[in-house]
Amino acid sequence: MDGPPAPGSALEKKFQELGLESTPEEFVESLSEPVRASVLALQNLQTEHETLETQFRKERAELEAKYEELYAPLYVKRTGIVAGTTPVEGAEGKGVPEFWLAVLLKCDTSADMIKDKDVEVLTHLTNIISTPVLTEEGARTGFKLTFTFNDNPYFTNKTLQKTYVLSPEDEGVLEKAEGTKIEWKAGKDVTIKIMKKKPKKGGKQDHKPQIKTEKVDSFFNFFSPPDVPGEDDEIEDEQMEELQNLIEADYEVGATIREKLIPHAVRWFTGEAIEDEPFEFGNEGSYDEDDEDEGDDEHDDDDEDDEDMEELQN
Repeated sequence: MDGPPAPGSALEKKFQELGLESTPEEFVESLSEPVRASVLALQNLQTEHETLETQFRKERAELEAKYEELYAPLYVKRTGIVAGTTPVEGAEGKGVPEFWLAVLLKCDTSADMIKDKDVEVLTHLTNIISTPVLTEEGARTGFKLTFTFNDNPYFTNKTLQKTYVLSPEDEGVLEKAEGTKIEWKAGKDVTIKIMKKKPKKGGKQDHKPQIKTEKVDSFFNFFSPPDVPGEDDEIEDEQMEELQNLIEADYEVGATIREKLIPHAVRWFTGEAIEDEPFEFGNEGSYDEDDEDEGDDEHDDDDEDDEDMEELQN
């Protein structure tokens, strides 16, 4: 709802009747005695439902844990076959090159994040696994994705991890997301663009060149997730909405990798798991020419500066 209802409107009157400015106890007490009796009976039913729901979550967690143990040996065998370390008749130990890059590219949720410069980096990806995040009592409260890489010319990390911690009290509510800090090798960071301002013709050549660094879209921004705001953080509504969209999109990617790609990676590699409407490369959404012109106007000043810049990092 955009803002409060207009004073004196039917909507405002209905909100007042519903007791939105009072406590739940005050609202129930304000009801007529016959209605209050029915509501109390409904509350008892709700309590029974929540008791059953708690038991369901407990049993579901136990069932998930049981089957994760059964799945684990299959994932180990899959990793060996992909790497070529597990003997397969006729395979000659070659394995399946670029297996996980193909999996990520064939799912639209992950493919949309992958840019040109990411492709070569992701050829070094050898495995993705998911493990549960547990509380001190052993209860599940999220999951951790681990991406394993071969030695490569881009970063020194052997693994990159992304962790999602969910609220133990309110299932499905994200408390925080954390990612590994990537140790990029010099000049190999694909998440940034480094620009050097060209000297003007006739200008002094001994001036120190101006260096400009810009963030660019990249799959590897996935490991630098947006911060989940705390209850006491003061954020403008528009900024909060934008942040919420980023957090939801980030979680969707993580959940897709955990729930779809890891369990069914072979079917994604072959294309069997591709959804009814496959992702179309190059389709970035439609827009009007007027929108394009407006965007150009907004960035005219930046473009003038960029004309004098040359990219340093490939």
